[in-house]
Amino acid sequence: MRLIESESRILSRLEGIDIENGEYVFWDANGDGVSVAVSVGTFKSKLESVASCPSAFPIQDAFKAYAMSLGLSEVFAETTPMSIWLRVQAELGQRPKKRSYLSRLFSG
Repeated sequence: MRLIESESRILSRLEGIDIENGEYVFWDANGDGVSVAVSVGTFKSKLESVASCPSAFPIQDAFKAYAMSLGLSEVFAETTPMSIWLRVQAELGQRPKKRSYLSRLFSG
């Protein structure tokens, strides 16, 4: 899952071809579905539209799957999607930092 702060940041965070191929599901800050349309050119993609739509599945289901994939405890009370996102990020921030492969390889 990713937080994209504004429409103008969509194509700087995601590949246009992946959006066009339906590889992402989008929600707004309230958890309502969002449709994102792009046109994909040879060298550049263009954001065509961002509009409300029915969601493919509830954002709560996406949060549960995301938390499970990260091995997080369930942090979901009936609250806003942004509150849940911030709690997940806070819990991730409390984890010890993983050392990179190269630092493990060259450390004594």
